[in-house]
Amino acid sequence: MARILAVDDEPGILLIMKAVLGTQKHEVVSIQDGNKALEILDSDEKLDCMISDVRMDPVNGIELLQHAKKVRPSMPVIMVTAFYSNDASETARGMGAFGYISKPFKADELISLVKRATEPAKN
Repeated sequence: MARILAVDDEPGILLIMKAVLGTQKHEVVSIQDGNKALEILDSDEKLDCMISDVRMDPVNGIELLQHAKKVRPSMPVIMVTAFYSNDASETARGMGAFGYISKPFKADELISLVKRATEPAKN
């Protein structure tokens, strides 16, 4: 079971993430505010992964990704967007994102990506 920080300005998306990932026994901390997400990232709260929407105001997902990589460099970050583009995906991955998923996402896609992000490295 992983503890996941989910950040999206759409409450419905957060509910879906919480429900889908809950079926896999993950604990989801859902936040609608990027500033609050920054506070959580800066805290000593245990987190195994972050999932963040790209387009949010006033703090967007790319800013959260950059901050997460500074303060929690080993934590995987998954980016979510309704406005998918190959360029944006490559930019996010180049900045250290573990993965990138488009809205609307399928439950099995999200589960698979989170599983790959949070499972221990196999030797």
